[in-house]
Amino acid sequence: MLNVTGSRLRCPACTGPLKIHSGTLAAAVYEITSGTLRCENCQATYPILAGVAILVEDIAGYLIEHAKGIARLVPDSSIPPDFLDDYLQAKSELTTEHIEEDLEAERVIALYFMNHYLSTSHAPSWFKPSSGTTGSPLIESLIREHWDSGPHAKIVEWVMEFSDRKPIQSTIELGCGVAGLSKMLRPRTSYYLGVDSSFASIALGRHLALGAPYDRAVRIPGDLLDGPVSMKIELPITPALDGSADLIVGNLDNLPVIREQFDLALALNAIDMLDEPEGLPQLQHDLLKKGGMAIQSCPYIWHESVAAHLREILPKDIKDSAKAVEWLYAQSGFQIEKKSNHVPWLFFKHLRQLEIYSVHLLAGLKLN
Repeated sequence: MLNVTGSRLRCPACTGPLKIHSGTLAAAVYEITSGTLRCENCQATYPILAGVAILVEDIAGYLIEHAKGIARLVPDSSIPPDFLDDYLQAKSELTTEHIEEDLEAERVIALYFMNHYLSTSHAPSWFKPSSGTTGSPLIESLIREHWDSGPHAKIVEWVMEFSDRKPIQSTIELGCGVAGLSKMLRPRTSYYLGVDSSFASIALGRHLALGAPYDRAVRIPGDLLDGPVSMKIELPITPALDGSADLIVGNLDNLPVIREQFDLALALNAIDMLDEPEGLPQLQHDLLKKGGMAIQSCPYIWHESVAAHLREILPKDIKDSAKAVEWLYAQSGFQIEKKSNHVPWLFFKHLRQLEIYSVHLLAGLKLN
């Protein structure tokens, strides 16, 4: 975490201001690799581990639930003593499976890294594993045709148009993952803050987007016979530890940031993961200044309980997910300025598996 990021944050428990406690003494902007954030109101404390600020209400529960990602980067000696015994117990029970729901699993993080940072110019290294076998011609042709024209490309296009009308001083991305959009939007926003619940994603994102220290190789899946992540990828890293961007761990239901300080609020693939989807447009509205822009994209893979909840609150004439989400944003005080209903999003799983999603995007202007 950068020292200057603290002024933009608030305690997730009581919204009080946070003070950094660290032994670091350096220039006006510097990286804090370990330390504590303490709320000046309620005195709650939040650890900084391997440069990642963990700003959630239940620190003990978070360390247990995310032990897999934390253990890869943080020595046991850096875990706060009050939580160490429970953390070590959770760590001892870890399994090596890489189920898709485990956002701390190395393979899952690798899949999002590919989606955020690789373009078709890197295609040869994806499809030719070390064994010498070739990848699928069909998969390769689909990637060459659609990979670089997915939701990220559309969002960058919209942000460029918006910034031509109004300078974007500050941007927040909710569920930022490994923060590929940070680098794409850097020429168009003066400040970027990424927030995600995954420790592993934030740690890798801070390395890729900011040049923060990271002592592990970045690997992606090849032929799964060689293991879940078998191909090493190296990308040029441009240091950006200048205070213009940072990434933190946080939860959307208790977001640890000051409201009404952003010109742009982004959320990709998040709304269908919430028990109450109407909370996302309201949160983006609360984060934005008047006249700010909210952008969201999603393929809408609703859980049935969430879909049932939506059907109860939507007008009876709305019959599809895209119209439903547009209505939610309008109800939250946004004027829908742009929308795109079927943007291809390709998710490369390994040499023999490619998932294709049809994504709906919208951009809404905060009216008041």
